[in-house]
Amino acid sequence: MNPNEKSQQQEVNISDYIKILLRRRNVIITGFLSVFIVAVFYTFLMKPVYEAQSTLYVKDDKTKIDEMSNMLMMGKSASIQAEIEIVKARSTAEEVVRKLHMDWAVEPSSSTASCRILSIQSTRPWSEDDPSYTLTITGPDSFVVTDSDDKLLGRGKSGIPFQHSGLTFKVQLYGDKGDSFTLKRLNFNRAVESLQKSCTVAETVKMSNVIKITYQSTDPTLSRNVVNGVVQEYLNRSLLFKTQEASRSVNFIEIQLQGIKDDLSKAETKLQQYKSATGVVQLDAEAQQLITSFSELEKEQFAINLQKKQLDFALTSQKENLAQGKSYSPAVMKDDPLVAQMAASLSQLEVQKKSLLVTYTKNHPAVETVQSQIDELQRKIRATYETGARNLSTQELNVTQRLQKLEERLKQLPVTERDLAHYTRLAKVSGDIYTFLLQKHEEARIQKASTITNINVIDTAITPDIAIKPKKLQYLLIGLVLALIAGVGLAFVMENFDNTIKDEEEAKRLLNLTHLSTIPYLGNDDKEKAADNDSLTVVTHTDPRSMVAEAFRALRTAIYFSTVSKHKRVIMLTSSFPGEGKSTLSSNLAITMAQTGLRTLFIDCDMHKQKHVKLFDIARSPGLSEVLSSDTDLALALHETAIPNLSVLPAGNTPPNPSILLGSQAMRDLVERLKGMYDQIIMDVPPILPVPDTAMLTVLADVVLIVLESARVPSASAARTRDLLRDANAPVAGFVFNNKTLHSMAYGYGYGYGYGYGYGYGYGEEHKKKKKKWYLPSVVDKLLTKIGQSKIFKS
Repeated sequence: MNPNEKSQQQEVNISDYIKILLRRRNVIITGFLSVFIVAVFYTFLMKPVYEAQSTLYVKDDKTKIDEMSNMLMMGKSASIQAEIEIVKARSTAEEVVRKLHMDWAVEPSSSTASCRILSIQSTRPWSEDDPSYTLTITGPDSFVVTDSDDKLLGRGKSGIPFQHSGLTFKVQLYGDKGDSFTLKRLNFNRAVESLQKSCTVAETVKMSNVIKITYQSTDPTLSRNVVNGVVQEYLNRSLLFKTQEASRSVNFIEIQLQGIKDDLSKAETKLQQYKSATGVVQLDAEAQQLITSFSELEKEQFAINLQKKQLDFALTSQKENLAQGKSYSPAVMKDDPLVAQMAASLSQLEVQKKSLLVTYTKNHPAVETVQSQIDELQRKIRATYETGARNLSTQELNVTQRLQKLEERLKQLPVTERDLAHYTRLAKVSGDIYTFLLQKHEEARIQKASTITNINVIDTAITPDIAIKPKKLQYLLIGLVLALIAGVGLAFVMENFDNTIKDEEEAKRLLNLTHLSTIPYLGNDDKEKAADNDSLTVVTHTDPRSMVAEAFRALRTAIYFSTVSKHKRVIMLTSSFPGEGKSTLSSNLAITMAQTGLRTLFIDCDMHKQKHVKLFDIARSPGLSEVLSSDTDLALALHETAIPNLSVLPAGNTPPNPSILLGSQAMRDLVERLKGMYDQIIMDVPPILPVPDTAMLTVLADVVLIVLESARVPSASAARTRDLLRDANAPVAGFVFNNKTLHSMAYGYGYGYGYGYGYGYGYGEEHKKKKKKWYLPSVVDKLLTKIGQSKIFKS
């Protein structure tokens, strides 16, 4: 295919698309308006949506191993992704839902009223049938509570807990007297899922280590609180991961402190009471030395016990982290060279593993080798902890034995001195252990506090004051585009499912017949008639200079130049179905023929519908049916009209057997008789598909024209019409395309022998103001008029 052919094919395709759009313009307008109106209502009725956001910076740990990892940019992306997953974790969302009471919905009765839930709790499990509660303001700080059945449940005050049937809540209400709030419990799991879906967590720029957390809500205050709540919970969880062992140590020491403090108080009280009762207030040097030894050993025993607890905490943390697939770094015994060396090796292996995971999967042999080394180090760390625990147990046993020896020495003292030594020992040991625990508690607390999180909050969320949705102009533009797409798409969908003949080219390809002319929309001033598809108008007589009249003259010219038959005295018009405009076209064609000076007879052979009586202002009968039935004379059935050279033979009264009359020998004889009386005969016969006997009439015609209405006749029906006429050997000259959807000058089409000829005429009197132009079809029409007047066709 050469470029010219391609260009021509593309131009034809574009033309076809334009025709479809013009033909389906009503569908496009309807689809467009429907979608656009919905978009407008959605835009202006949508509640404003506000977005709060917070940004966090996740710092890298500043160890040498981590610096090497950062320098190689290995594992950094995975680390940030892990932090993002922690923020998005369900446990984080659950805690925020609980703190903000997002599993309860509050709907105020007016836009000026608001309710703040300070605390709320229900002991009953949630169900779909949970009742709703209505809180109605009755005073400055008072309200009444009713259930869904308007039953009074009680009265409450703002800021004071209200209790009823397992429900306890404390609220702060703002509004006028009479304002009410509907309190409804929601499903907790659904509230958590909703928060997770609405909360967006992402790294702002790749490799930036900056995370942005956003949340959208119709309540600007809620959006701020949710974002800040998620950030705070994330920070808490991050610190919790890093201070697990220190937290356990602090908690253990605090519990021990409380117990020792009570023991110390009791011991001091008993010692004072004993001194007052016995009068013995001081021990000798030997007893005092014994008490000092007791205190030191018991303090040492308590220190050993604390170290054992810390090892137990470390073993528990290691077990939990490994069970969750996390890496564990030693937090105790760091002063031990062996443990420090294993911790350094463990960090190196973790970096090596992260670098390998950038390229390989977990099941790759290289990754599995490194993982086996990490597992081996973890086992060694655990063995070191267990060995340390056993050594501490040995030390504890040694201290216990030494304490027993001191107990034996204490029993050898006199009774009075022994009792005083006992009470003094209790007070001394409790005091020293209490002081020791205070020191260890402070050390553990400092260790916990010194664990600084690697997360910095860059921007906290603030209450947004500008809604991000709806963006009215953007939404309307999107609605405009979608409406246009919907309208055009609907038009093409309907076109795809529509199997009717749309234009002349399609009819030519299907019927393989000549396209004689296209008749545009025949304007009708009578709206009631115009609404009727079968209404008739004689535009060729009332407005002979119009484009429509020009189209009929073009049709007349095309008939004269057709090669289907030498004689063209009897012209018959038929169609596939009723209502295609056949009667209108045949009557206007008859007028056009009469305007050339030919004696023209219009025969209405459609006895099923009487349409031409009012059009030509003639009597209905006598007519064709009476002539064929021999009920009247032909001269009485022929009616002269107000149009020069035009006579009409109406259909007459409808007989019980129209097909028999039309196919009779009398009909043939009548046509032969009329040929001798008139120069031109136009026959309007019934549609061929509903009345198949119509095909028999084609033997009476010199020329048969098929009338096709645009977008009305299915392709199969048009093909059936062609086949019936072909089987009857009808002299079909071609088809006339009745395009009722095309207004003459609306789209710039002209009519001659089809498209392509333009005429400078308009409707009504406007043509008088325009300069007259001469075109070939007009010249031919004038020539044919002269020929008709010269009686060439009268022989």
